[in-house]
Amino acid sequence: MDPDAAAMLTLRDVRFGFAGRPDFLGPVTMSVDRGACWAIVGPNGAGKSTLLRLMAGLQQAHSGLVEFRGTPLEGMSSRARARRIAFVPQQTPHDLDFRVQDVVLLGRFPHRSLGLFESAEDYAIAERAMEVTGTLALADRAIATLSGGEAQRAHVAAALAQQTEVLLLDEPTASLDLKHQLGIFRLLRTRAATDGRAVVVVTHDVNLAAQFCSHVLVLDDGRPAAQGPPADVLLPEVLQPIYDVELTTLATPGKPDRRWILPVQPADEERR
Repeated sequence: MDPDAAAMLTLRDVRFGFAGRPDFLGPVTMSVDRGACWAIVGPNGAGKSTLLRLMAGLQQAHSGLVEFRGTPLEGMSSRARARRIAFVPQQTPHDLDFRVQDVVLLGRFPHRSLGLFESAEDYAIAERAMEVTGTLALADRAIATLSGGEAQRAHVAAALAQQTEVLLLDEPTASLDLKHQLGIFRLLRTRAATDGRAVVVVTHDVNLAAQFCSHVLVLDDGRPAAQGPPADVLLPEVLQPIYDVELTTLATPGKPDRRWILPVQPADEERR
């Protein structure tokens, strides 16, 4: 295992299925490099969350390989994976009788030698994670008293406190207002570019993916429809047949490689 290898997470012909639908997902082949921020987009039921769980080692592929720096995930213990890969699920528990700080400190658990007591370093790391996610003021609040968006940001803070090389997030902005949606995606892009982490985020917002991510994988009914830089992938001709919506693009001022994707309103609707 080369610690300087660019590829953090590699999928090789990964396939997965369920009873009655054994070929639901795949084959997926992709490489998430150090410093890259990938988005996985696609319609409901396309397999986005399932693929992310395969990347986290929470489900095992029926065939193919998922590797962290060349080591198959299925050969790693759960503790070893947790030291390298952080995962934020789509539905995070927010009815817990835990303070926000306690939830964020759970991210330090894989790194504690005996798993019993937090060190001063653990508290410092957790505080920094809360600071960058805008949850520091909520540190003493119980998770159960927070809004869905506030609780989601606390769980993102816990993932950051985990200090892993790979960060996987399933729709982390689904419950957030516009300000915090932009803040989370800026944070993910920065963590990838500055810290050299590999980030993969599932999102329904193709515009957030277009503006903030370095790479995009488009899934359609379990099959990869396209992957690569947003400028090459998030195009009307790629997305229209998948979403069954007529689309156009609008240039981002000063960023010719970053375009907004907009639905085209039919003429008969414009007259109403």
